This record gives sequence, structure tokens and C-alpha cells, in this order.
Amino acid sequence: MVVKRPCWLAALAVLNMFWNPARAQNTEFRAVVAPGLQRAEAVVPHVTGAFLVSSTVLPESNLLRGHVAHFDAELNVDWTRLLPCPAVFEEVLDAWSDAAGTLTVLTQRLTPLDGYQTVLHQLDSTGVWLGESLPEVPQGFRAATKVDWVGAPWLVGATGTQPVAVNLNTCELKTWGGAPGALDEVTDAVVLGSLMVAVGSRTDDDTTSTAIWGMYPLGTPAFEIVNPDPAAGAFSRADAVATNGSSVRVLHSFEPDTSSNTLHSMLSVSVQQGEVVGILYGPSEGERPGRDLAWTDAGWLKLTQTDGFTELGQSMLLTHYSPNGTYLDQGAWGTAFEDDPAHVTQAEDGALWVAGSTRGFAGGTWDACVLRLDSIGPLGTWSNDALGLGVHNDDLFDDVLSIDGPLATGSKWTCNPNPASEVTVLVPPRAGLLADVWTWTLLDARGQVVSTGTGDQVNVSRCAPGMHTVLIHAGPQRIHVNVLVASAR
Repeated sequence: MVVKRPCWLAALAVLNMFWNPARAQNTEFRAVVAPGLQRAEAVVPHVTGAFLVSSTVLPESNLLRGHVAHFDAELNVDWTRLLPCPAVFEEVLDAWSDAAGTLTVLTQRLTPLDGYQTVLHQLDSTGVWLGESLPEVPQGFRAATKVDWVGAPWLVGATGTQPVAVNLNTCELKTWGGAPGALDEVTDAVVLGSLMVAVGSRTDDDTTSTAIWGMYPLGTPAFEIVNPDPAAGAFSRADAVATNGSSVRVLHSFEPDTSSNTLHSMLSVSVQQGEVVGILYGPSEGERPGRDLAWTDAGWLKLTQTDGFTELGQSMLLTHYSPNGTYLDQGAWGTAFEDDPAHVTQAEDGALWVAGSTRGFAGGTWDACVLRLDSIGPLGTWSNDALGLGVHNDDLFDDVLSIDGPLATGSKWTCNPNPASEVTVLVPPRAGLLADVWTWTLLDARGQVVSTGTGDQVNVSRCAPGMHTVLIHAGPQRIHVNVLVASAR
């Protein structure tokens, strides 16, 4: 069931906005309401709409899953999907588009057999799940994002003690940082020419400090900057990094020694000098954590959460700076509930998209939401006159058991023997499914096609030892079954 309430009376009942009699910004908000907890991580716009990517969990089941909602050009939800997962835990980390109309979702999965796994899901714009791949990464690796560096895609993250970049084409590793006794974490990364800049934090002796690293293509460190902000107390962390092609800005949050609240500032980094050359501070009081930073065709765009406006409560704040860092304007948006932004991006048509979470539409739990503005500004002209509100009740969650839907289809299919060294036989969940109408594709751990075939027998004798995935097409169903290939003795 879809409940869409764009009428102004319903909108005014729950929303508070700035009023400015000048030209009104065309502002639209949509919430995807479901039981349990939904936290949005990313929004990926494309020509005919946008993907909103979230992590979702139902308290009755304790299953954590990736969730995708697709909005059409009119911001109507035309489909939603739970990402297939053979485990009880899978958290969304990031999402992007590698080709027009497609979506790649980066997740971290926890399985009893293999521990933590890095997973890349692919979907098309109609909601068809195109499969998944499990890139080879170091043990304990937690990815933060994907960058294109020296002509190849890289996952950038950390193992906990050391930052790591993994080449998705060759599995080559680049490492840096990793001070003795310290814990390094990566939250974001960008590429500037041939230089990669990663940001995050370093924890050492009960102090967590913002960290910024520069890396040359051959793996040689260009610079390392730790704790660059003198106003930061015992805790600071980089939230995001962005580049305009010639300079780098870093958004970081910190807790000053004089306050228990979280504030933020924007750091200007000279990659030539390898040092911070300017700090632009935000508000000096209140709860104002940083969330994201983006370069647009009109300058820098900073996304934060703020409690600076009584009528809005905890709300989303977008601040616009010129290319040289001069403040231009800002606009805050919020419901009558609590709102927490996560990600901002600009589409090809100039529209701004913000992914976030809102708490209060459905009994006080968090729900994923998206905010769209037709342009970058002036941000201060947002007004009630231009407001559009829509709420989508996701019928995927009408039954608690429905969250198992994508899992049950695949998990009831098995293969035997497993592990296998020669041939494994696909076993459907019930009798009556004719094997001669199945087609399957065997993928290795990197998502590369090893072989294809029909019927219930899959030859794995020529596969390298390790975990593989069989993607099965049986009528309208698309199922994936994991098979562990063992060495022949």
C-alpha cells in the first residue's frame, strides 16, 4: 500500500520551514515508513529518478538487511527491494552508479562460517537484482567508499589498525598509516589527479583525532596529518572529504574540552604542502555534528545536523560556500520530529538530493527519507509554499516474516555435496521444479563468471579453492547458492 500525502494541509501539520517572500525553492520530501529501524546511507540520482539505499532491521527478527527504494522523476516510489543475504547481519556502507541506470551497493556481511565479508550488490533501475560479488580483501577489512584511482576502481577502508586500499580488478593492496599502538579508521576518500586523499581518525592513548592521509599511486605516502584542529578536545573525526579538482576540503566533527556537545569545522588542505592551511569554524555551541561535504558546479556544499532552530528541533542544515570558501547562504529543513542527514549529492540537472533518517512518522522509530531541492539556491528562499510531502508505507514489511523473503528463496535451495571438488548438485526447496528449465551462472569470489550451464549439476573441478556463488534462474526466480570449492585430493 502506498500512502502519498502531497496536500498542503498534511504537509503543514508536520513540517516547519524558513519563510522568505522571495522566490521559493522547489522542495520535496519523502519518507519510507516501515516497522523497526531504517537508516539511510546514500542517495544515487539518475536520469529517471533516484535510488535511496538504507540499512533496515526489524526488532522481532533481529535481521539486518540492505534496503533499496527507487523514486521516479515525480518522487513516487515505484519499487522497493531487500538485498538477498544468506546471513543474519548485512550493513549498507555506501552506494554508487557505475553505469547509467544501474546501482552498486557496498555492504558488510557477517556469517558464522566466513566471519565478516565485503559484498558488492548490483541492481538495475527496474529493481532486478543482477547478482553480487565478494572481492578479496584483508581479514578485518571495513570499506568506507569506492574511488577510481590510476585507471581502476579501489575500495578504501581500514583493517582497524591500518588504512587499506584494495584494487577491485587485481586485488592489489596499498597500505599506509598504522602507527604503533594506534587504531586508524577511514570514513571517506577522494582522488585528486594521481593523488588519493583518505580521511578518518586515529585513536591512541584514549584520544581520537582527525586524520588525513595522502597517497601516491605506487603506494608511497605523500603526507599524514593528525589532529590538525587546535579547538578539538579528546575526540575528533573526519566526516567527509571533497575536491574541486585543484583543492581539498575536509569536514570534521569534534567535542571541545569545554563542552559535551559535538561541533564541526571545515579544513582546507594544501596537497602540495601536505598540511592544513585554513580552518572555517561552524557554530560554537549547540549540537552540530558534521555529516557530508560535496563539490558542486556552484561551490562547496556542507551537510550537518543542527539543533540551532527551536521550531525545527534536530534538523538538516545545508550550507553553501563559494569555490574559494566564502560563506554564501544556508537553509535548514526539518519535520516536527527528529531528522538526521547522511549524504548529499548533486544530480546532472543541478538538483540537490539529501539522504537521511527521520524519527516519528511510525511510532518513534527511525525511517529512511530523502529531500530534493531543484537547485543549490539561494538556499535561504525555502518556504512552505513550495513544500511537497509524501509518505510511502513499504508493503515489504507488512508481515515480519516478509523480511526473510529474499533470504528464504535462496536459503531453501542448497547444493550437495558442499564443499565440493568435482560436481555439486543443486537441490530446490520442493519437488516439481524441473531441472531442465534452470539456467545457472557460477561466479568466483570476485564476481567473475567461471562457467554457465543448465540443469542441476554444476562442475567445479576447474575452480580455484574457495567460496563461489551459483546464480540460478528458475522461471521468475533468481536465487543464489554459495558453494565452497575444496581442493581435489
